[in-house]
Amino acid sequence: MDEPLLLIADGNNLAWAGYHALRRSINPETPEQRVRTALLGLTGSALGLVVRAGEPPTPGSPAALARKNAGRVSGLTVAFDEGRPLFRRSIWPTYQTGRESDPQFMDNEVHIVEAIRQFSEMASMLPITIARGVNTEADDLMAFAALHAPPHVRIASTDRDFLQLVGERISIYSTVKRVVVNVDNFDEHVAPKASNGELVTFPPERYLDYRAASGDTSDDLPGIPGLGTIGAARLLQRAPLDDYLEHPMRAAGALGRANAKLEAALYSGEAAAIVARNRQLMDLRLAAGRFEHIDDVTWAGTWDEPAFRAWFKDQRISGLDLEATVIAMSALVG
Repeated sequence: MDEPLLLIADGNNLAWAGYHALRRSINPETPEQRVRTALLGLTGSALGLVVRAGEPPTPGSPAALARKNAGRVSGLTVAFDEGRPLFRRSIWPTYQTGRESDPQFMDNEVHIVEAIRQFSEMASMLPITIARGVNTEADDLMAFAALHAPPHVRIASTDRDFLQLVGERISIYSTVKRVVVNVDNFDEHVAPKASNGELVTFPPERYLDYRAASGDTSDDLPGIPGLGTIGAARLLQRAPLDDYLEHPMRAAGALGRANAKLEAALYSGEAAAIVARNRQLMDLRLAAGRFEHIDDVTWAGTWDEPAFRAWFKDQRISGLDLEATVIAMSALVG
């Protein structure tokens, strides 16, 4: 890859993942400690991406790695959710409402939000971009930025919805699994495994329909009755999803068996309605079309090395090498 990478990070995702990753070792008890834990996780994850040029962690000197990767990254955009997902809830009122009835989520959300505020304030001294819009999900902003970016983009998130964007230009770094998913290893990291261990593969361009058919429990989106991830993959391995919506009798042949619940949903039109709704909610290319100019929802900081060094030491940031980070940030401004 000759062209440098634009890194686009899912800020809320990194903050939550970082908080849970550090919670056991730090054991935060007070509100201030919880905010600090989330801030440490978010800062280490987001800025560490630039040090490593979007690659998984490797042994060795962080500063040497940062020097090696200087020039490999064209920029870092960190996107955040703002408010509630009102657009999607206008289509499906229970979208992501499950987490709001989870006491642990609600108890921690205020601390995550405060950590994000502090990170965004600190970002004014960094040569990075922050993206957020009122009642807008970070996913949509990230998709817009990725689809309108220079040649090569790497998205950092554990959200599997981004896998629909994988192609020659766009790859995904899973921050928890610590793997990069691209067109070459898509099957290995995305295809579900059958009971015999066999990967049930399907074309990457059908990933959106794979999600639309099987649903997404994390977003409270049910899929087609009688159809799980393995079944959805088997259908899409043989033909596009619309083939089965238009010709329900073909499903049994693709699955190798009859499926009464699935067939009832296909013949009644219930499956078509579910797929249409889920496509509307899950399609990131469609969501990206709601924006006209990325500048409307972004702002960029200005590199201030002395101020960042002072902030870093004042916050007693751990898990992130200061010199390596300074090298990486300085490289972003040439």
